[in-house]
Parts: sequence; C-alpha cells; structure tokens
Amino acid sequence: MFIGHYAAGLALKSVEKKASLGMLFIAVQFVDFLFFILVPLGVEKFRLVENYTAINHFDLYFYPYTHGLLACVIWAVLIYGLWRYMPFFKTVGHGRLALVMGLAVLSHWFVDLIVHTPDLPLLGDSSPKVGLGLWNNFMGTILLEITLLIGGLLLYLRATKAVSAMGKYAMIIFIVVMIGLYMMVVTAPFDPNITVVTASVTSIAVFSILTAVAFWLDRYRA
Repeated sequence: MFIGHYAAGLALKSVEKKASLGMLFIAVQFVDFLFFILVPLGVEKFRLVENYTAINHFDLYFYPYTHGLLACVIWAVLIYGLWRYMPFFKTVGHGRLALVMGLAVLSHWFVDLIVHTPDLPLLGDSSPKVGLGLWNNFMGTILLEITLLIGGLLLYLRATKAVSAMGKYAMIIFIVVMIGLYMMVVTAPFDPNITVVTASVTSIAVFSILTAVAFWLDRYRA
C-alpha cells in the first residue's frame, strides 16, 4: 500500500482536530520510514524483481523489525507514550491525541495486510507470515487505494473548515496530485539499473515531500 496509508492520516485528523496532519502523515508511514532507513544499513532486506506482483517489483523478504505485527504494536505503543508522557509533546497534546497518533502507526500493518503477499510476520521472521495478496490484482489495488484516499479526504474536509481560499482548494489539488504520482509509479516500466539503496532513498524523499506539503496545507484549515 502507498497512498492508501495516507487515508488513515486524513481520517484520524477528523477524529482529533488537534492532531497535526503532517505528524499523522509521518505516523501512518512511520514503519516504512524505518524500513527504508534500515535497508541500506543491511538490517532489513528486499529485492527488486521485475513484476514480482502486478502492482510493484518489491520482494519484501525480511523486515520483522518494522512490518511484523508485534513490531508495529511496539512502535505504536512507543509513539503513544511519546505523545502522552514526554514533556515537549505534552505541552501540545493529551491522551486522546496520543491515542490517535499510536493508532496511526498501527494502521499501517492492517492496511498492508490487505494488499501484501504473505510476507508480513506476526511475530519474528520465523513466525507465520500473512497477507491477502491484493497486489496481485492491478485494478483492484488501484481502485482500493484511490477509494481509501478520497474517503479519507472527504472525512478530513467534513471535520475541518477552510480559513482561506487556499484552504478550500489546495488539499483537494494535493490529493489529485498524489493520485497522479501514484499512477505514474505503478505504471512505470521496470528499471533494472535501480538498486535497493536508490529505491530506499527515493521512497524516503517522496514520503518527506508529501509530509512537508501536509504540514503546510493543514495550516489553512481549522
């Protein structure tokens, strides 16, 4: 899952308006940020295999520290604790906000469960691995991701109010751009010259840009 993760961030903003959309964008992709940092370090691993699934070329064969269910629960609890108890975050948050941030992190595993091949560990790497495999259905994956993202946008727009013309239209344009970017990525031909390090750095860069835009645009809605 790619843009579908951001649907959870948009939806959770509608649950807790004090949450920063930018921070929610970080939270819903937190384990992917970690994964693409750990891959170049050799801690977690994936291979680039042409047409490994109908939607991407990633053979995700070792990532128990970020994408195991137990690992995701631990990361979610840590993020909850950070927002609930650390002095800096306590000045801007409370228990409800901490819970929303923790749920944003945890949402990643359950959204991935729908689309991944059976490569998501329940515990460590030697434990049973699960995944419903929607990535093997190209149109099904695209329709699900776009539907989730638009649904999240609608919840966000209903729960917040524009404070300027920028607030009325910019978020909608941003989501359209995200969908366009997603379509470009999933329809691009396989490039045999791309390495796992290049793919990792590129992914982090894209996540960071989307997060920065979310921080910026969220200021125009209240």
